[in-house]
Amino acid sequence: MPNMLNSLARYTNDAAGIEKSLKFIQSFSQVAENAVASTPKEVLLWKTAKEQTNLARRYFRLFKWIDSWTTAYNQYHTHLAPGPVAKPPSDVDNIKVVLTVAKFSLLGMYLFLEMFTLTDAMQITKTSWGPTIQLEALKFWFYSLAVSVVLGVYELVVLEFGSSASPAHANGTNSSHVEEKASQATITVKSAGKESTTVVVQPKSTLVARDLRAMKRQKLVKQIVADSCDLLIPGAVVGWVPLGPVPVGVAGSISAVLGGSDVWARVNP
Repeated sequence: MPNMLNSLARYTNDAAGIEKSLKFIQSFSQVAENAVASTPKEVLLWKTAKEQTNLARRYFRLFKWIDSWTTAYNQYHTHLAPGPVAKPPSDVDNIKVVLTVAKFSLLGMYLFLEMFTLTDAMQITKTSWGPTIQLEALKFWFYSLAVSVVLGVYELVVLEFGSSASPAHANGTNSSHVEEKASQATITVKSAGKESTTVVVQPKSTLVARDLRAMKRQKLVKQIVADSCDLLIPGAVVGWVPLGPVPVGVAGSISAVLGGSDVWARVNP
């Protein structure tokens, strides 16, 4: 059973990595179509590459709305639903939970609506309501990304200033300074004929905690930048963000590189 779960997790990461790679190809093709191609033949070549990679990506996320809504439901049921439920972890508060539920609910709605336009994208059918459904789906994607950016900024603020609510700070003392002083050990070194020297030694646990904090900060910043770049894609299509195809393609390429690096790092640790 554990081997099966590990294989399933690896397959999921592989699929996500392939999808991010296709996203980069799609975004780069969009830039090349509008800024690099110099002949109608080259324009058609890059346009075909863009459309086909976009279609391939849609196969990977065809049923992703199930995962999104499941995540939203689990977050709500665990932390917000009335009745006897498990106590939430110490790093989870109601604001974070509400934003997470909203993010994945909106993302699930986008993926669910987009699913009904797949046959139009494959040119199997040509429905009159397909473009309208696709446009409304992109609006939900925009909302989800906007909430995700707010969530990332909120988590970053809590990470940086969350210690200010500790009892030590309430008493007029800088809690981070108190924790730092408490976690340090001093060693006095004396040598003949010389003044003593005091060396401050920090325990390994303190250094590990700082490394984890720095890694979490880096991950949050990367996620905020990626979501902000992705936000331009549906915003431009819907007409809420006045940008041309080249800036949007560049933003999509940046987002694909940032997201893909994390996914492939998990696949090949």
